[in-house]
Formats: sequence, C-alpha cells, structure tokens
Amino acid sequence: MKEQLDQELICHLTENRALPKLVILGIGNEVNGDDAAGVLIVRKIKKKLPTIAQVRLIEGSIAPENYSKKIREFDPDWIWLIDAAHTGAIPGEVKFIPLENIAEIGANTHRLSPNLLLYYLHLQFDFKALMIGVQPENIQSFSSISARVRKSINNTSEFLLHWIKSTYKI
Repeated sequence: MKEQLDQELICHLTENRALPKLVILGIGNEVNGDDAAGVLIVRKIKKKLPTIAQVRLIEGSIAPENYSKKIREFDPDWIWLIDAAHTGAIPGEVKFIPLENIAEIGANTHRLSPNLLLYYLHLQFDFKALMIGVQPENIQSFSSISARVRKSINNTSEFLLHWIKSTYKI
C-alpha cells in the first residue's frame, strides 16, 4: 500500500507545487459487524492526528453523500474512500480497488453507491479518487467486528496515520 500511495504522491507533485488537499471518507454501518471498518479506521486516525489544514477526515457512515457539501467546500485534490468491500480476499485483507470496479464491489449497506457519489462530485470539481477496501468476514446486522477485521482496522489506521504524518511533516 505504501508504494501505491507514494507513487500517487509523486505523480501529484510532478504537476503541482503543493501537497494534495486530502479527504479521507470512512464508509460503513457500525451495527453490521465488519461493515464498520471504514468508519472505524477514520475514527482511529482522527483520535491521533492533530488538525492539518490540508487533510479532512470524515466519518461518512451509511450516508456519505450527506457530506458532499463539506467535501465540495474543501475542494480536495484527493478523495480516499475506505469501506468494507467484497473482493474475494481473505477476511481483513486490505486492497486498493480501481475506480472502474467500485460499482461491482462493496458491502453496499449504505444508501448511495460510492461510485455514484464520486460521479456526482466529479461533475462539480476535479480530484483524484482512490478506494481502500477491507474484506469483511461478517456483516450480519447487530454483529460484532471479527478478530481479523479488527486487526486490519488497527493496522490500516496506524499505517495511514504514519503515512499522513510523514508526508505532511507532522
């Protein structure tokens, strides 16, 4: 994952003088077990990351479209979506999901498909989007997070926190 993020950063910096303005949008339903992964990753990062003018962390829950105004007003260069995603991997595995595959993949316990949200936002401004998917094990209603996904939430949030801090020199 580090290599992919670093490569995206290099590409951005070849065309821009400043670090990208970044929105990280956690998506998921907290009462459906592993579906909460995206929201919980963002929440863990928020607890440990000081306020940075160039980074917004949003817990989008089951209705990330409700934050579209907030995202538009921030006018980010990058939007990272983090969500539980059925990729056929082992539970807890984290993958970058190509944007063209977002419509086909996901736990879809939220109202609006992430690709529709991105399409709507792209009509209004230009940005680079990236989806980070966590393979769920259990998304049953009123279930707990599985041990594998809980470990992945902790590891992914720590990794992203470290990457943000080192990239934005915090």
